[in-house]
Amino acid sequence: MNEPRGLPARRSGRPLRVGLVDEPELVARGVEAMLRPYADRARLADDDGSHNGDPVFDVVLCDPFPVPPAARGSHDGLGRLAGHAPARVLVFSWHTHPVGVRQALDAGAHGYLAKTASGPELLAALEAVVRGERPTPDLRPRQSAVDFPGLSTRESEVLALICEGLSNQEVADRLFVSVNSVKTYIRQVYGKTGVTRRTQAVAWAHRHGWLG
Repeated sequence: MNEPRGLPARRSGRPLRVGLVDEPELVARGVEAMLRPYADRARLADDDGSHNGDPVFDVVLCDPFPVPPAARGSHDGLGRLAGHAPARVLVFSWHTHPVGVRQALDAGAHGYLAKTASGPELLAALEAVVRGERPTPDLRPRQSAVDFPGLSTRESEVLALICEGLSNQEVADRLFVSVNSVKTYIRQVYGKTGVTRRTQAVAWAHRHGWLG
């Protein structure tokens, strides 16, 4: 069986060595438990110096978008994705908005998986990136990105997220923009729709096609 091009050769029969970067113990234990039933195929590993010439890690799990975002600059996290070579990088994050997924892939990630994934889904994504594939969430526009009449795409997206009950900070985190930018978009939405309050904006959205 041929190894994927550009990847370090792995010893036949050895399970994938999976590294976990900058995650709390709770997440580490969760990942370890998720992979335990598949220990012959993948396992959480430490850089303990006992890899005998093999790569320290075959795949690294990391989250460049920590919760809360202020815990670490997102751009700093993105900038470090390419530094895990020759390991493949699988972003493992709560944030699955298409904007963030594309940012991570553009920054060097080889795949992207939500932290809501099951054990089989995690294993499948790990093996996929090693094969040279690029597993990602669905990047098709969500309903929150549809255009309401008279609003720009970004204004429509902000309005849809408001309809989902998100706060200004949560909208900013979801769209990877500043809170001040969100406030500007909201003022623009209010001006174009003729409303003055959040509840009125939600009602307007429902009258104009929002089905959330």
